[in-house]
Order: sequence, then structure tokens, then C-alpha cells
Amino acid sequence: MIATSLLTSGSSQTDASSYATASVSPGANRLVLVFVVSFLSGAATLPTLGGASMTWVKVADRTFSSNNLRITVFRGLSTAPGSGALTIDFGGTSQSNCGWAVVEFSGVDTGGDDGERAVVQSAVANAGSVNSLTVALAAFADAVNNVAVGVHCKVNSGETLAVGSGFTELVEVTQTEAGASWSAQVEWKTGEDTGVDASHSGTARNYGGVALELQAAVSGRQTIARGVGRGVGRGTR
Repeated sequence: MIATSLLTSGSSQTDASSYATASVSPGANRLVLVFVVSFLSGAATLPTLGGASMTWVKVADRTFSSNNLRITVFRGLSTAPGSGALTIDFGGTSQSNCGWAVVEFSGVDTGGDDGERAVVQSAVANAGSVNSLTVALAAFADAVNNVAVGVHCKVNSGETLAVGSGFTELVEVTQTEAGASWSAQVEWKTGEDTGVDASHSGTARNYGGVALELQAAVSGRQTIARGVGRGVGRGTR
């Protein structure tokens, strides 16, 4: 059975081309997902991720709100992870602000490289001037034991996000910078849910979202994490 815990979350209003999380200590053979939200007027930059002696592979990303906001999701899994801060690097391009959540999942399929088999599928979506957003996934590989994970972000930090039916909130990160505020929520649910959604009350906002299906470890099947640090698999760095 897949279980999860929040390792750290945070945000910064500082204009910078890189940001550091608090120190984390991922467990061996546990999938770590890092959710990053960044704001830059007109062209939020695609980041890379490093740290904790792990290779980080981009799973998915989505820009929205006239490309001002970007959600990026990374995965990592190691037989012998290190510890320390993770660095979110925008390649020399200063962002207006940035936020992050680092979440660990045990009980996943550890096969492949860097969490390759733990992440079965991902999907993205965005919409303008709405009160909710649903990110559609395909039918699950295991409708009972696999889990759905979603991150939704909306412009403006003034309203709290509500999870979809049956989901549990892992964390909500907000950024209150004037003219560049947003709110993002990470949620999860055991069992198949092909409509990963979140909503809020009040004024309609621009939304972006990413959804994933995570593969549970199968009893009796050997799932060995190959080649720590090679970064081969679904997704790009």
C-alpha cells in the first residue's frame, strides 16, 4: 500500500534565478515528487532541480495565466539518497517568486531509473476565469492499489483551494506578492480517479494543474531501482 509524507514546503518572494528548499532526508527506495510553482511576467522559466545526491527527472510542466505562472513536477528515487537542501535552478533567469512542496511516497514500484516505474502516467490542463479545474487521466493500471496525485494552482492567494471528492490535501502553498500572488495545493487519493480536481469559492480565477498515477509495489514481484543517478525513463531533465 502506498503511503505518503510531506518532507518540506515553502515559497519566496525574492527575485532570484535559483531557490533552495529546507534540508530534506529522503528514504531509500521511496519516490520523491517535487512540485514547483514559479512566476515571471510573460514567460515563467522551466527550472531544473538538484540535491540530496539524487537525479531529478521532469515528469510534466504547464504554463498558464498568459504564461506568467508555471507548474513543474520532478521525480526522484534512489537506493541510497543523501540529504540536504534541494536547489531549484532557472538557468540565470530571475523569477519574481517561487514556491515548492517536496513529498515522499513509500510502497511504490521501485523498478526502472529514478522512479521511472513508480509514475505510470501524467496529464496537464489549464483554464481561464473558472472556479474549478479537472485534470483528466486515462484508466488506471491498477484501479484499487494505485493512487492519484494532483497539484492545482490558481492566480490570487485570497481564496483557499478545496480538494476533489475523496482526495486528501497534502499541503497548500501560497504566495502573496502584490501583482504576482497565487495559491497551489497538492492532493492525493488511493484508488482510480481519472478526474483529478480542485476548486475554490468566490471570484473566478485562472488555473493550471498536473495529475499523476502512481504505481503500487506488487507483492511477489522484484522491483529493483537500477542505476542510481542515470535519469533514464519517462520525462526529461
